[in-house]
Amino acid sequence: MRIKKELETSRIPSPTGKRRWPVSTIDGILSNEKYAGDSVFGRTMVAEYPGMKRVGNNPEEVKRSENHHPPIIDRETFDRVQEMKKSRTNIEVDEHGNKVRKSTHYSMKRIEDKEESPTEKV
Repeated sequence: MRIKKELETSRIPSPTGKRRWPVSTIDGILSNEKYAGDSVFGRTMVAEYPGMKRVGNNPEEVKRSENHHPPIIDRETFDRVQEMKKSRTNIEVDEHGNKVRKSTHYSMKRIEDKEESPTEKV
């Protein structure tokens, strides 16, 4: 990931103060709506007490406050990043709402190789 390499080469410490940047940390920053000036409340809730396990909340119950505070990045750039991330993901949602991984690009390569392979001589 180019962002990771640039941060580490520039010796910018991660939020935890470490030299290495986890890809998940960068992904979280790129996905966080607060940098575009919005606040989102209630994405998760405590499932059962006393376990304190958090689960995703019903999307209809999530509260959004747009233009809640001054943005660090403009909305157009933020939305463009979200589209780029969406086009590059290997996660799909099936008809039941479950997240599943797409086939790898290697499986597509095998199909292309078969189509391009020369025909056998008889």
